[in-house]
Amino acid sequence: MFAHKGPTYQLHDKAVIANIIARDRGRCCITGLGNSFWDPLVVAPILPAKKIHVDEKLHEIFGAFVGPDLRDWVLSNANATSNPYRNYWLVRKSAAAAFSEGLFQFAIGKGSEYRVTVIRIGGPAWPPIIEKTPVLRTDHFTTQSLSCVDSPDAFALQIMSRFAKPIRWALVSREIASKISNRVPNLPAASRWCCFSEWGTAVVLMVWLLVPVLIRVRAYRGLICLGAHMYGPSCSLKVQRLPLGMYVKVASMEYHDSLANEYAAIQLVRRHTEIPVPRALDLVSDSDKSYLLTTRVSGIRLGMCIDTLSDDEETTLVCDLQRSLAELRAIPKVVAPEYAITNALGKACYDYRIIAGLNIDSDGRDFVGPFVTEEEFNDTLRVGALPHVSHRSGHQIVFTHGDLNMRNILMRNGRLSGIVDWENSG
Repeated sequence: MFAHKGPTYQLHDKAVIANIIARDRGRCCITGLGNSFWDPLVVAPILPAKKIHVDEKLHEIFGAFVGPDLRDWVLSNANATSNPYRNYWLVRKSAAAAFSEGLFQFAIGKGSEYRVTVIRIGGPAWPPIIEKTPVLRTDHFTTQSLSCVDSPDAFALQIMSRFAKPIRWALVSREIASKISNRVPNLPAASRWCCFSEWGTAVVLMVWLLVPVLIRVRAYRGLICLGAHMYGPSCSLKVQRLPLGMYVKVASMEYHDSLANEYAAIQLVRRHTEIPVPRALDLVSDSDKSYLLTTRVSGIRLGMCIDTLSDDEETTLVCDLQRSLAELRAIPKVVAPEYAITNALGKACYDYRIIAGLNIDSDGRDFVGPFVTEEEFNDTLRVGALPHVSHRSGHQIVFTHGDLNMRNILMRNGRLSGIVDWENSG
């Protein structure tokens, strides 16, 4: 759409640099962070060059995209001002690089206020500075201490921000194009070593489960602290990655049944399907909390890599999911045959979508069912505002995950590698 002419330019006037550092209060204007030995603060240009050139044939469409004010500012070469304070600011070195790659977007508010938004298009690997920056951060420029020093140019920030998402998608397109375009290989078959490892794990698990509950709970608490130190928090407050290839999900005792359901559901899916799911290792409780221990399934969340999937990878993922869902829906219902709709244990269901619209029971539990018929289930879904409106009946009742989303689908090497978080299943 537009291109800059000339190399990226740096500032060498020490007095001006000192004034900019003072103006920006010794903090990164993008992240709000101070100086770091490994990622120092630098005085860097907002725009990559002194002059931005827009092809004359594109003036009209350029104006439609950025707006008339920004278009006129660019075409009038106002960005080529000799005032260095307008196009320089104090930022972390890595933040400046991320800004040039469209990972930060600015919205200018009243006066000197501004908002910084992290643009998470692409992935799954992000620069470390992205993880250190809030998704939305509010700050302000100030010139109170140095009345002769101007603030960074709002138009320059708006131009870069207007093109943040296009820049991200352009980089995503390059990444997709760079992938090898041969057929995605099939998932590898289980080797003898894997079978031996499974057998060894089963033996160790049998011995471990003989250990008293209190000792196991204390061990899991210790592993949670160690895992938090080693891996940091996960995307869920209830789940923590542990050493030795494990995960633990923690719930208060009132939600023990949801973990018990997940434990049973994982075993059910492993028994009847080839769907890649974790292995349920232990379910244990003390007087306060319940702990579900599972193995770790390798892969990254689909939501973190969906932007960079090639057409072939998307097609393969669709086929993998279709096959997995077909297997899932073919699981026979053998528990609580007197009920049509239950959880994996034949008991009451726990579903975020249902309980969000219901009043919590007097005892504080928010499980529903089990239901003898689909009509009884539909009655539970009625809302007070529409008492005579109900879902139709007559559907085939099948086993379902209940919370299948891009956070619970894992990918590895362009293939489905796992489905996790089965507490809502039934």
